[in-house]
Amino acid sequence: MPATLPTASQTKSLHLLRSLLREASCLPDAAARDYFRRYIVARFKAYQPKPNATASFDVQAVEKYRHRSFKRRHIAIINGRAAQQQRKALKGLNFLRRANQGEGACIQKVLWLTYGRLGRRKYALLDELLKPDPAWPQGPAPLQLLYRSNLRCLQYFEAPNARNAAHGSHTIYISKQYPRLRAVITAQCQKEASLHRAMKRPYITTPMLNTWEQPMPIRRAVNNVRRWYAETMTRLLPALPTAEWDSIEAMSKGKQPIGFAKRRAPAVRLSPQPASDSGTLEQMLQRSLAMDKLSKADRPQGLDRPRALTARYMQRLYSRLLTLSCKLEYDDARKQWNAIWGEPRKNTRPDSYTTPVDDALFAGVDAKGAMPKAPKRKDKTAPLVQPRNEDGEYMRFPFFAEMLPETHPVRIELDKWKKERANARAKWVAPGGDAS
Repeated sequence: MPATLPTASQTKSLHLLRSLLREASCLPDAAARDYFRRYIVARFKAYQPKPNATASFDVQAVEKYRHRSFKRRHIAIINGRAAQQQRKALKGLNFLRRANQGEGACIQKVLWLTYGRLGRRKYALLDELLKPDPAWPQGPAPLQLLYRSNLRCLQYFEAPNARNAAHGSHTIYISKQYPRLRAVITAQCQKEASLHRAMKRPYITTPMLNTWEQPMPIRRAVNNVRRWYAETMTRLLPALPTAEWDSIEAMSKGKQPIGFAKRRAPAVRLSPQPASDSGTLEQMLQRSLAMDKLSKADRPQGLDRPRALTARYMQRLYSRLLTLSCKLEYDDARKQWNAIWGEPRKNTRPDSYTTPVDDALFAGVDAKGAMPKAPKRKDKTAPLVQPRNEDGEYMRFPFFAEMLPETHPVRIELDKWKKERANARAKWVAPGGDAS
């Protein structure tokens, strides 16, 4: 039976898949190339008809990145969502193109998706934090017993603490049965690390009474805990594996080379063909009149314009990523987990030049290399005597007072004041001294 030819929609999907895989293979991070390749293949396989399915790829890799949830869709859903998913794939293609061109915001988001600060891998890392301590005794959570509810989020908390009872509120902490989750939340609140808004506190503060000064209803108490849990899990930055965190730190400090992709040489046609006619006149006219909007990858502009992907530029991005990541280490002495967060990159100044030189070269300068200023001389000028009237108020003369005749009353008052000022100045200056 001859194979059926692919439809126009299937052909477009194949072109998008190849273009996405091509752009994913050029990302400037080795882990990002592997992550996006598996993500793209898994997403396209979810919308592949079952008769066209092939053997599944590496099962261990699927479990590592939690792509198992991409369940294959029904044929009716595939046909109904084909155009929508193609537009979504085209948007992702332009995003990867902008990242490969060096746009900072796109590369940063690629790193966040790869290392679990956003997206699907974040929830895969959260699953590791939500695992209880095996040594902890099995039993129902105290908050589930108190609130008489089997809600899953209630199992991660201890019983309410009444140490704030004087203020009319209870405090609920993360249960010690989940030490890793408790350590990460506490350390993140102390570091104030967050992508957007930081977490306020590592515990819940819930009121004991409602508006009518009655005991808080159980339903509302449960909703308060559920709301805080949902908000915290949204802002929580889960811990990375130790080897992965150490690799990011080494790349941010230049101790490990950046995993840039090797650029392939452009293809060269061995037997170039002469350009044929571009179609009929009607087709040429339609292509000329088409006003397709270009993507940002085709019209780069603004502050996020493309730039060269250098090792120094990637080190700054890894340093920013490191401040949003942590690793967990177990302290045998204190029997507890410690979350170690990355420190921000500081602008280090070069060491001062201490080679011996001739003293005459820097004569007349201080330790900072600046010329010392001469001390200011005290002003020996006599203070001006301000004219006052009989009431003790300052006298003011118009600017034309000196032009008036000597018999004018204003001119007489001005001459009198000048004589008083000259006498006061003569008394202030020491004999043989200089007033200037």
